[in-house]
Amino acid sequence: MICSAPGKVFLFGEHAVVYGRHAVVSAINLRTFVKIERHPDFVIESPIGTTGLDAITHPYVTEAIHLIQEIHPIKGCRFHITSEIPVSSGLGSSAAVTVAVIGATNEEFNIGLGRDEIYELARKVEKRVQGIASGTDPFVSTFGGAYQIPEREKIDIKGLNIIIIYTGQESNTKKMVEKVAELRNRFPDIIEPIFDAIDQISLRGIQAIKTGDLDEINFLFGMNQGLLKSIGVSSESIDAIITDVERHGKRGKLTGAGGGGSVITLGSKEDYKMLKSLYPDTFLVSLENEGLKIHG
Repeated sequence: MICSAPGKVFLFGEHAVVYGRHAVVSAINLRTFVKIERHPDFVIESPIGTTGLDAITHPYVTEAIHLIQEIHPIKGCRFHITSEIPVSSGLGSSAAVTVAVIGATNEEFNIGLGRDEIYELARKVEKRVQGIASGTDPFVSTFGGAYQIPEREKIDIKGLNIIIIYTGQESNTKKMVEKVAELRNRFPDIIEPIFDAIDQISLRGIQAIKTGDLDEINFLFGMNQGLLKSIGVSSESIDAIITDVERHGKRGKLTGAGGGGSVITLGSKEDYKMLKSLYPDTFLVSLENEGLKIHG
């Protein structure tokens, strides 16, 4: 049995969304694939290594299995994981592998979980591993599409050419979320207004997306990035890429937790080719309407 789930891209609102503010997020056409086979023991094979149940190397897969075992007796199976999504790139690789593992296990063992129940398990995995989580990544990975968060109102996004540049520096979601939480606890009178400003950028971004105002979206990318940098989740590698993007008349922002990971910008195929010549791990992606997929 093989299942896959898509990665995601935050257009606006990361980190602020954890504290109830608005965000705009969409599934993208980069996927993680999980092949499951029955086996006497648990074996997890992925690009980062081969282990049994291992909370250090494969925390999301391991926690997903533990939660499944609470509702269905499973003594062993082999997972073979491949992915089009760079690990720790800010593109939802953790949620994608979690959703695909739960989906594949559900199909292989005829557990009978519906999509809502798969999402709820994936959300619990995310919270257990990260400590603090909005549930956005597993939601988008399970159901696909683009959404206004927290309402989960579906948005019709058309005509956006999203260019993703991976910095090559891994993003540690748990570490970044904890860093922002600590900053908020220390300076609530400063950080809460920054979250409010990000909230307004997200709402303006939604209107710009609906009207197809690409110049407005690009400008809002720059503003959102400035606020994310102010709460300490940018990095030298992110800043260097954004400087190159701005030299070519565009605006960019980090996407996801930050501290590494990826930068997004809008651009043409020519812009994509130019950026790929500078940064080999550059992707031109389309937005994905399909979430968890069963390949049989």
